[in-house]
Amino acid sequence: MPHPRSLLSLLDLQRIDLERLWLASAGWKDQRSRRRSRFADRRVATIFDGPAFRTRLAFDSAIDAVGAHRVDLPVVLGEREPIQDTAAILSGAVDAVVVRSASHAALSALAEACEVPVVNAMSDAGHPVEVFSEAFSVLERRGPLDDVVLTFVGEATNMLRSWAELTVPFAIEVRQLCPPGHSLEQDLREDLAARGQRGSVRVLHDVEEAVTGAHVVYTDAWPAAARSVGRRRLSFEPYRVTTEMLDIAGPQALLMHAMPVRRGDEVTAEAFADPRSITLAAKRNLSATHAAIVERALEG
Repeated sequence: MPHPRSLLSLLDLQRIDLERLWLASAGWKDQRSRRRSRFADRRVATIFDGPAFRTRLAFDSAIDAVGAHRVDLPVVLGEREPIQDTAAILSGAVDAVVVRSASHAALSALAEACEVPVVNAMSDAGHPVEVFSEAFSVLERRGPLDDVVLTFVGEATNMLRSWAELTVPFAIEVRQLCPPGHSLEQDLREDLAARGQRGSVRVLHDVEEAVTGAHVVYTDAWPAAARSVGRRRLSFEPYRVTTEMLDIAGPQALLMHAMPVRRGDEVTAEAFADPRSITLAAKRNLSATHAAIVERALEG
């Protein structure tokens, strides 16, 4: 079993855990210069497989904010030695491990073998720390999440999977708006329902039906095949976020983007610059929310 303070998906956290972490995030945001001397003797290993500009910056800032020491390791899990061996070394050398890995299976194997908490800084299965932070930004602007309707425009990405996980503890309605053939996996939707899901996940292909009444319009980068001329691009173009799409949602709707942004593909430059777009403001919350996550991992 992973360490009880590991965070591999948002399903690892109960509603009360999430609410406490958001409260801690607000504290870190209000006192960004605060350091925690009680963590001065703690070490956090970071393993980033692939580019991780925003996530690396957020965790570097967070680890510094709580007063711990970061140990950055140029490791690809399972590449040079069995993951169990890597876990044994880490367990004796650091107090927590933050991992970004293309393989959720490898990350899970590390967490199973580690004696210290492991935090998922992104995998192919989900991006829990990012969505935790994005939800905090929605919470700041709208209050309690239980009535939020979030329309996710695009294919089923790890960001959408993590948003869908939040429909278990909260009565959030997540609508995926996408071309046919790019829907969130049916087995994941069934698993969420089996967990006593308080909210819902729907897959829609009609823009007006999916966006009407949405409090948040959220999007992510198109798949690589849709970024160049061809049939795949043509199938995604009707689902580009535009100001007209935001107008269907209404003047109070919020636009958020996972980033990096490819203006002219998944979102127009005009829509991204619209006052309803809070993407860049939301990303400024990453350091505070990640500090709360690191603090949780190091407690005890």
